[in-house]
Amino acid sequence: MRPTPDFFIAGAPKCGTTSLWNYLRAHPAVFMPANKEPNYFCGDLVAHWPDGAPFRVGTLAEYQALFSTAPPQALTGEASVFYLYSKLAIGQIMAHNVNAKIIVMLRNPIEAARSLHAYHWNNHLEDVRDFEQAWRLQEPRLEGRHLPPRWPYPQLLQYGAQYSYAPQVRRLLAQVPRKQCLFLLFEEFFADPSRQFARVLDFLGLPPDPARTAFPVVNQTVGVRSLRLDRLLRQPPPALLALRHAAHAFDFHPVRALRLLNRVAGERPPLREAFRAELEQLLGRGLWSSLPAAEPSVMRELK
Repeated sequence: MRPTPDFFIAGAPKCGTTSLWNYLRAHPAVFMPANKEPNYFCGDLVAHWPDGAPFRVGTLAEYQALFSTAPPQALTGEASVFYLYSKLAIGQIMAHNVNAKIIVMLRNPIEAARSLHAYHWNNHLEDVRDFEQAWRLQEPRLEGRHLPPRWPYPQLLQYGAQYSYAPQVRRLLAQVPRKQCLFLLFEEFFADPSRQFARVLDFLGLPPDPARTAFPVVNQTVGVRSLRLDRLLRQPPPALLALRHAAHAFDFHPVRALRLLNRVAGERPPLREAFRAELEQLLGRGLWSSLPAAEPSVMRELK
């Protein structure tokens, strides 16, 4: 009996992994559990998360149960975007299944970091709206200061470290045979998703999926129509709290409904030029536009 799963979408956050997970789990020859982000193998990041925390499967029995309903002949996989960032996950994955195939999606690191910050803010996991200010708080947060009350996990608020690809890619290639790795670029993938998805299927040894004719982008960044309303909904006044409590008795959620009405496709404000230059130096954005593909050897391990 072969180990489960057969393949992993290992990262990175906000790089298109949710879209790819949706495309693959709809393939008739693939089984992927509904739980995206079980994060079972990255204990260094989730060790201090409480039981029942989001994005955590804590025991081997719980992890194996995710695949208990997989058809016998199906190719099995899972997607946890912290595996690439984790210093332990790849080694533990290979110890679990030496033949595992690893898919990595990368994106312009500045845009990915900004998108992750926007995601955290929109989901109330970040309490600093300005990206530059949140960036400056990375080191204090590692020391336990200025942590958001709903997301007090400092390693997952490190917008720079999560998108410093070079050491992550080197660590991956040091532990996984190159033929078992596939690297995709977000920008390339969504410029020609049909061709790029065919690469994924070929890498996994899967036949084409004739039903897959559309490639919608999933989990896009959203913004708000009104900052004033957004602030009001984040800290509702007593009158709105009383209305919410009364409405819940009728299974109506006014705050949730207002949040949905206030959402709009997100356009992030421009970065200060000096700050953008700083990010380019730290994250290697200057390399990105000159690298047309994630080959060979992943752009020389992102130099």
